[in-house]
Amino acid sequence: MTLIEGEKNGVYRIKEMNVQQPVFSMRLKTIGVYSGTQIKVINKKERGGVIIQVDKKQIALCRNVASGIVVEFERKEYPEVI
Repeated sequence: MTLIEGEKNGVYRIKEMNVQQPVFSMRLKTIGVYSGTQIKVINKKERGGVIIQVDKKQIALCRNVASGIVVEFERKEYPEVI
């Protein structure tokens, strides 16, 4: 499954990076998004991009970039209620 198919609050592990634009691929690697990394989908829009969390950083990805990231589902994580 690709990241664009992921669910909100889902935690995934990146299996493969198939981002076509080398510039985006390099930028993702420098901020910690590469094969084997665990990420969480914070929010996603039906026809828009995806906001992910890597470690303690939140990153917005456009639909084209997110559709090039192959992930596997690990678990569903709900936000803490205060």
